[in-house]
Amino acid sequence: MAGFSLQNTRDALLLLPALLKNPYFLLGTGLMAASFFLWLVILSWFKLSLVFPLTALTYIFVALLSYLMLGEKLLLQNYAGIMLIALGIFFLLYK
Repeated sequence: MAGFSLQNTRDALLLLPALLKNPYFLLGTGLMAASFFLWLVILSWFKLSLVFPLTALTYIFVALLSYLMLGEKLLLQNYAGIMLIALGIFFLLYK
């Protein structure tokens, strides 16, 4: 894996054209911008106290997708954590 070093501003300016041609950088930047605008739309529709607890679902998705896609083993503690997060979200959103 190649590395790079930024010693001064000129080095950063030389790196910029390469970044703007990199499809992974552009995809990541586009997805981050889309996520930001989607978050703004969601917050315009719902209360923050309703939406923010749902961000904890990220931990559940990461654990389950790493199990399914990467073959990682989930321990009893992982399953317990998933259940606690799911129960916490349920009780926060239950009316």
